[in-house]
Amino acid sequence: MIIKILIISSLFINAVIAPAWAEDQFGGFKQYVDGESLKPFTRDLGSVLGSATFHSGRPLGFSGFDVGARGGLRLKPHKDNKVLRDRGVKAFGLPWVQAEIGLPFRLDGYIRGISFQGLTIAGGGLRWSIRRAVDKPRVPQFLLAWSGHSVTHRDFTASHFGLNLISSITMGWMTPYFGVGADRTTVVVRCIPDRNPNLEGASTTTTEPRFTAGFSIRPKTYIYLHAAFTTTDDWNNGFSSGIGIRF
Repeated sequence: MIIKILIISSLFINAVIAPAWAEDQFGGFKQYVDGESLKPFTRDLGSVLGSATFHSGRPLGFSGFDVGARGGLRLKPHKDNKVLRDRGVKAFGLPWVQAEIGLPFRLDGYIRGISFQGLTIAGGGLRWSIRRAVDKPRVPQFLLAWSGHSVTHRDFTASHFGLNLISSITMGWMTPYFGVGADRTTVVVRCIPDRNPNLEGASTTTTEPRFTAGFSIRPKTYIYLHAAFTTTDDWNNGFSSGIGIRF
């Protein structure tokens, strides 16, 4: 059973970020980054890192457990993101493996990570339920969520912090959810860029809002799938999705 679920998870996430799997998305950083494109690149990276960190406004509850695969996708890079555009990258995204656990005081904690196309990402966060969790249908649930990530690449490093307010309403077998948040991302250049060698060691930080609307379904008692539309203040649209087991 577990093997079947892992296979389905792999196929599901692969379908979400398939356009990004075709090549090394970030392999052109050293070749194409310059002073004008560093900030747009940072914004785009942060918008992906901050996605798929939640799929419900309900906390797990003490001793609850959730493990699954997640994926975040952006349909296109920012118009000034030469790092991706000059490399010919269109849609881009990242997958994760994520594990969550319910804690006392209406808190949930989670960790996530992946090694993918030259990137090593480690992250995690906390969620706090604003009100006591209930399982009655059509009763709104609210969470405050914090997330953080550390990113390592041969040509750059990055850190990301995200804050979100999440709401969901259970409606039978489907749970719509909504999120409003912000991503603060810092990228540090760790190479000697071809277009501007003076950028070595330079860093930039961006902060941008993110809006999420999606739904979660349960085909089996403990198995769920979720999918969402995401966008930012410059209409950098994308999707996030995942599949997992929740107890």
